[in-house]
Amino acid sequence: MKRRLINLISVIVMSCFVAGCAVTAPETEQQPATSQSVTTTEATTEATTEARGHYEFKPVVISSIFRGIMGEDMCTAYNNYVHAVMNGEDYFDCKDKETYDWMIGQFPSQLHPLYFEYTESFYADAWKDGRAKFQYKIPKEELAAKEKDFEKLVTDILNENLRDDYSDFEKALALYLYISNNYSYDYDSYSKMNDDPFMHFSAYRFLTGKTGICSECAVAYSYLLLQSGVDATVAGGTGTDGEGHEWSYVTINGKNYHIDPTFAMTTPNGLNYFMMNDAKRESENGYTKKKTSIGCHYREDYNGEKYDASDDFFAPLWGGTFKSWDRKKKIIYYDDADGNTKTFDYSSVG
Repeated sequence: MKRRLINLISVIVMSCFVAGCAVTAPETEQQPATSQSVTTTEATTEATTEARGHYEFKPVVISSIFRGIMGEDMCTAYNNYVHAVMNGEDYFDCKDKETYDWMIGQFPSQLHPLYFEYTESFYADAWKDGRAKFQYKIPKEELAAKEKDFEKLVTDILNENLRDDYSDFEKALALYLYISNNYSYDYDSYSKMNDDPFMHFSAYRFLTGKTGICSECAVAYSYLLLQSGVDATVAGGTGTDGEGHEWSYVTINGKNYHIDPTFAMTTPNGLNYFMMNDAKRESENGYTKKKTSIGCHYREDYNGEKYDASDDFFAPLWGGTFKSWDRKKKIIYYDDADGNTKTFDYSSVG
């Protein structure tokens, strides 16, 4: 019974508010642009080697909000766990059983897509005398090979879409456009969820298969941001339609914003769900602060009112469609809802 319960918790954690993350399918199929077509004006003439970034994979990434909610004991345990897996070990140091249960149930699902996919709690007698045990779902040698592939996948995404001198805002925009133009919403899996409550969803599935639902997309986008150095976590809530949904919550220049990459997948280059404040988030599908969870659903149910995303600096972009940007001048070119080409100066935010 305990094994089944923890398995269920792991599924729910990954699919927090997943029951209703459907997005409306476009009426006509659009040919999405490739990630290479979404470029800054000065990048079009750069050599490929000069245009690539030089980002390296970080085994441990944790958002400030998630760290604050979960506490340092769990973050320490998570760090120990990650390095244990990297070294092919079966145990790691952990303060107590509660710390172990919360860490193993929450951290991998949000902060390490590969380990969430291929490791799990040892369940019975997992913690004893300051040591915690976990198990591998596949042979350790196979996981080590997959780890190399996964690290290459992540760093290739970062280095092909970001430059070394990108600001946090530019990283958020570039990765948002990358997902918008290269990933698709998994309508088939969404339609089958009610018939199969144990259907498996993960950010690893999303990143490797380039398709998924909201809980996968939000975690994957936030994870890529964390890998690039941007402070990001996930948020979830229930809208006016009674369905649940999950998106990303970022902190840039000390201010919080909602970013919903799921809806971007059905509207290539659409900016309506990018850098939203609380009011804009509520206006889109009715996700209110009092019915929103930031960072961790199970640690503090509906803690959205503890955090503020009030900045409306990016409001001109909402409803618009990205065309290009000039990084030297810090200007974004976009079409507004009426099809008129406009410019947006973001120099004040980097």
